[in-house]
Amino acid sequence: MKRSLSRPIPPLPPNVTLEQAYTDIMSYMFRHTREFFESRPGYINTNTWSRLQNSMEIILATPNGWDIREQGFLRRVAIRAGLINSSSAETRLTFITEAEASIHFALHHGSIRNWLREDAMFAVVDAGGSTVDSTLYVCKSAQTPIRLEEVASSKCVQAGGIFVDEQAEVILKQKFRNSRFGTSDYISAMVRVFELKAWNPVIGSSFTYYSQTKRLFAAGRNSNVIDFGGPGDTDNAVGVRRGKVSLTAAEVASCFAVPIRDIRDSVRSLIDARNIQYLVLVGGFGESSYLKQELESAFGARGVSIVVAEEPSRKAAAEGASIWRLTHNVKARAARYTYGTNFADVYNQKYCERSDLKITNPDGRIVMPGAFSTWVKKDVVLADDFAHAVPYAWAWSSNSSSILSDLRGYSTKVYMWDSAAPPTWALDRQGNPMPGIRHLCTITADLSGLYSSLTLCNGPSGQYYQVHFSVLISLGGTQLSARVQWDDKARLFETMKGEMSYD
Repeated sequence: MKRSLSRPIPPLPPNVTLEQAYTDIMSYMFRHTREFFESRPGYINTNTWSRLQNSMEIILATPNGWDIREQGFLRRVAIRAGLINSSSAETRLTFITEAEASIHFALHHGSIRNWLREDAMFAVVDAGGSTVDSTLYVCKSAQTPIRLEEVASSKCVQAGGIFVDEQAEVILKQKFRNSRFGTSDYISAMVRVFELKAWNPVIGSSFTYYSQTKRLFAAGRNSNVIDFGGPGDTDNAVGVRRGKVSLTAAEVASCFAVPIRDIRDSVRSLIDARNIQYLVLVGGFGESSYLKQELESAFGARGVSIVVAEEPSRKAAAEGASIWRLTHNVKARAARYTYGTNFADVYNQKYCERSDLKITNPDGRIVMPGAFSTWVKKDVVLADDFAHAVPYAWAWSSNSSSILSDLRGYSTKVYMWDSAAPPTWALDRQGNPMPGIRHLCTITADLSGLYSSLTLCNGPSGQYYQVHFSVLISLGGTQLSARVQWDDKARLFETMKGEMSYD
């Protein structure tokens, strides 16, 4: 995720971890969701919720820039918060990117079906409060059910609507620094009204105001009023009259400048030289008239039309996630990173820089530890049912006493690399990840079932035991899963899904 905008993050209270904070928030939301349904006639009663709670599915929509590591964190949080239990987490908790949820929302509520054709390529930009996610799709079937595939790995940039609000706060503080309206209470009230979308009460006030300063601002709009106070809030010297202050078009435009620049650059890097005709703009920040105008200015010359959702009051990601669960219109996704693990590869000249580290296996092969074993390359489009089997061999000397314990404690680390060209090395000479290599998770499994498949072989240095197995990687859906398979006397065996621990 690109982070070109800095936003100070307040520290957590003493002795409160990030996981505890997320747990409390998720528990609070789940508890009030239940209370909402149970307290309203026509929804469901207490008995219905209790009867269905242990079988309900939880779908979490996350930014494009979040990956499998963040999913592991949220899975732990959901268990701690009581949404699910650990035994059902894999089947009852699923993840979807906000961009994919948004395209399902747009398909359901927007005008996409009017222009969507087979082989049509289009971009979806989900502009939210904090992040802006951009994804490129190609239509494989425009007939019901619609079938879409990702074209390339999606983009995520921290350039959402909150950064417009923060710049507005900077301008207002400067404007009122020498007046009574420069206090934190007044500035907070002004910013709150600046970003409101409709009729809303200002906290601590008996007045109700209608203000859409940020949402309605557009090029050529000279009246940009922030209606933050009452009749007694007047100071002609600083331009405040009866609780209203006006910002010039240049002042409001400057609030948008950096976020729009970063969104524009992110979208440009995604579509590159590809021929697309439509850009679908969704999300809360996507309702901004000025953002739409700026994207039209940036991409209109190349024939791109900006399309907005027709139900702006709805939550695109939340509702889209539910629609996704029922329809699954996206059938293939592009890998966002190159995934793989470290292994001891057969020594060859590309490893000569570390020739002093090569070792001889019990089977007599000269191998180089720390090499990168590629499982999936970045930008490769993976179908929903994609599974990739990576073969491995494990050898022990014939007098080894650790074979069974090694099999029971099998583990392999999964790494991410942000390039389509796989690196040579996963680990440096000291066994640490190379620069640019990120540890994603560790897969552990009990492979003691392989013990009966041990084969006694003859090698250059004497007899040794060997087993062959494959790690089966599934990345085609919205989550990573792994299994280990092996053959034993013409019968195929498979572990249950490997347990994954995340950093």
